[in-house]
Order: sequence, then structure tokens, then C-alpha cells
Amino acid sequence: MATNPTSSKAPSRRVSVVVDDGDLPESALTADAAGLDYMSVVNYQRSAKGANQTCVMCGSSACKNGGVVIPRQNKDVCRDCDKALWRHEPTGAYFKWCKGCKRFHEIHAFAGKLKASKCDDSRARGRAGYMRRKDAPESSARS
Repeated sequence: MATNPTSSKAPSRRVSVVVDDGDLPESALTADAAGLDYMSVVNYQRSAKGANQTCVMCGSSACKNGGVVIPRQNKDVCRDCDKALWRHEPTGAYFKWCKGCKRFHEIHAFAGKLKASKCDDSRARGRAGYMRRKDAPESSARS
């Protein structure tokens, strides 16, 4: 994962740190806290539109020549950081990026499958949509 900021304008707030899966306490999978909002967990400010993008978690900049990849739909979270498990230092809460919801969720939202890229609710919505499409008559599926 990219950890050295290459062109971050603002210093890191250092409110969130990457942790290893083995460091995750069992209690984190059942805790149901009030939730964390995007601005409280990011380490860097979002880039202005048109500016050189930097990841809000690790501070690395996106570029076409060997920098990190920051997908447009990821709200300035790079591909390395959207896979990582994070700990919010002020609260001790563990969280992860959900590629379905496009937001950070506390780790208990991934309790069904910790390695998944989508939270349990997002995966359930995907399954339900698949079943609706699968069970739909072919004539209505084509219209």
C-alpha cells in the first residue's frame, strides 16, 4: 500500500491507521456504535475538482505515470486504501471502505465476509437484484 505522500498539500490529520486482519479484536465484529462519517475518518482533505488528486487516506497522488489509481467513484480513496482495514484512532473503531455503498462502514457491517469488497447489506441487495432479474420472464427482461 502507498504510504508516502508524494504531493499532498495539507499535512495528515493521522486520525486513521491501517491495521492487519490479525489485529482485529473479536468484539469489533459485534459492536454497533453510532457510526463514522466520511470527514471524521479521512487523513487528508479531498482534492478540489481539476486539481491533482490525492488519496484522502494515504496522501499519495494519482498520476498516469506510476502513481496510485483513484477511481472516480471512490470519493478520492485509492485502490490500495479501499481494500485496507482501518482503525479510527480517537474512537478505536475499526472500519473499511464498501465499494457497493461508496462509503466507510464499521467492520461489523462486513461480519459475514471480512475479505469482501462490499458490506453485508450491499451484497444482500446485489443478490436480491440478481434473483429478481433471474426470475423475471424473458419478455419483461427485454423491454
